[in-house]
Amino acid sequence: QKEMVLGGKYAIGSLTFGYQYSKEDVDTTTVSHYDNNAFGVTFNVNDNLTLSYGQHESSKEYNDTSADVELKSTSIQAAYTMGGMSIRIADGSVDNSNYSTAATDDNDGRTISVSLAF
Repeated sequence: QKEMVLGGKYAIGSLTFGYQYSKEDVDTTTVSHYDNNAFGVTFNVNDNLTLSYGQHESSKEYNDTSADVELKSTSIQAAYTMGGMSIRIADGSVDNSNYSTAATDDNDGRTISVSLAF
């Protein structure tokens, strides 16, 4: 089993872009490898507010003639900090989280957190 990862990020002003590609060879009797592509964008609105978006796509590649299946996840986030207080909100979704060719398993989630530092 081997894995390759390549990624990078670039920042210009208030924007930061990031991208990552990875390939994981599993070489089982049925699955050859997974190809993964991920990217993210962050925008610092000001010193207190940050907005971000991320996406990940993964393809499960088979050894035989089976059709490859894909998983896709997305997330949008916001964080606001003022003094010792932070409020963070994240909304994410995963499509076909079990790499199924039959019934897909889609999941959504939302997180809100508040922290105070004294």
